[in-house]
Amino acid sequence: MLEICREYITALRIKIAIGETEDPVRSTELSAYFTHCNLQPSHLLLALRSAMVTSFKHKNFIVAASFARRLLELPDVNSARNAQLRVKATKVLQKSEQMARNENELNYDAGAPFVVDCASLVPLYPSDAIVKCSYCGSTYGKEWKGSVCLTCQLSKVGEQTLGLVTGK
Repeated sequence: MLEICREYITALRIKIAIGETEDPVRSTELSAYFTHCNLQPSHLLLALRSAMVTSFKHKNFIVAASFARRLLELPDVNSARNAQLRVKATKVLQKSEQMARNENELNYDAGAPFVVDCASLVPLYPSDAIVKCSYCGSTYGKEWKGSVCLTCQLSKVGEQTLGLVTGK
């Protein structure tokens, strides 16, 4: 249950950051990171739709195509209630493949595995030095070691413990 809560808190923090930024590049990046949170299939569908639309709107056609493909691979998109979304994703994929370029250079690689830094909301790749919250497992860049976890607000990032310590 803790892992599910951690993923949804991270997803909500990313969604809030999307609403607060006016930079189209950062908005596209955050939308992309949002799709990498471990969400329930119906919520992932919404995240992919949002990222696809944002990427397409900002003329980042290569990443828009990758979101459209991921969206079309979801079983939920084949239901009758998602018929319009399936049509829209197909059109975005066709147009994006036709345009085949990104307007902006993004800090996002759809093919590389990564986790989201829960403080700066940027990708952390396997080669990056990371620290984790000992309670909830949120991941941070090493510069956040010793700070209070922004996800659970219960533990210091990077501290090694045997469990939740509540007193002396």
